[in-house]
Amino acid sequence: MKILLTFIGLFVSALLAAQIDDDHLMLGETAPSIMGKDQNGKLIDSREILKDNQILLIFYRGNWCTYCKKHLSSLAVHLQEFQDKGVFVLVVTPEKVEKTQETGNKYNNGFSIIHDPGNKIMTAYKVAFTVNELSVPKYYDKITQRINEYNEDDNNVLPVPATYLIDQSGKISYVHYDPDYKNRSDLDAILKSL
Repeated sequence: MKILLTFIGLFVSALLAAQIDDDHLMLGETAPSIMGKDQNGKLIDSREILKDNQILLIFYRGNWCTYCKKHLSSLAVHLQEFQDKGVFVLVVTPEKVEKTQETGNKYNNGFSIIHDPGNKIMTAYKVAFTVNELSVPKYYDKITQRINEYNEDDNNVLPVPATYLIDQSGKISYVHYDPDYKNRSDLDAILKSL
């Protein structure tokens, strides 16, 4: 019985992953530039940041997502350690600007959160996917309700909750990309690798 349940679980996971494009940026690739304003109105330009720091880039679905909140809570706990190692932490989300401000306040504005208008950053990093019944078969109605509340109008797009570490040369030195929204990057492991 355990073997059957394990097989079913693996099959369902593979099926879900198949609904989201697995074509994403890889180790060693040049990271696309990022420009935007964070939740505090500060202009963020990745080219300027990389002159002095590496960038830890996290794609975040929204403050309605339990797994996202746990991941950002862990990030807030480790933030000083990243900063001490010369890493600028940047979070990108399709959430409305006012929602990024709420999220920032929840985590004491310790890291920059950029609203991604038009999904430009998510698309450049190949993490954007359209939410539909194939890409999100479980809880589709609940998720679309949250998206309509948190995202800009007519923006039915979410990111795969991916994480990239970008070195000062602009190259990607760490990738965590998993279409299963429950699986997140291991921040302790990233810190140990720095």
